[in-house]
Amino acid sequence: MKLQDETIKEIKQLPPNALSKVYDFILSIRKEYPQTAKRTVPAPYLRARNILKKCKGSMAEDIINARRDRL
Repeated sequence: MKLQDETIKEIKQLPPNALSKVYDFILSIRKEYPQTAKRTVPAPYLRARNILKKCKGSMAEDIINARRDRL
């Protein structure tokens, strides 16, 4: 936050005509880096949980049995 505080301090010292240039610059930067919208797609781990909750039995046991078969 120190950089933000220093920037605000410098902006406060600018003459009014320079403020309009700074404001235009800020608006142009915002156009380059649009704010991300709220995530409408659930996080990947939540999606995986939702899919896996339909599985019956123990996945851990299935993995252990599959490993035993390879030995």
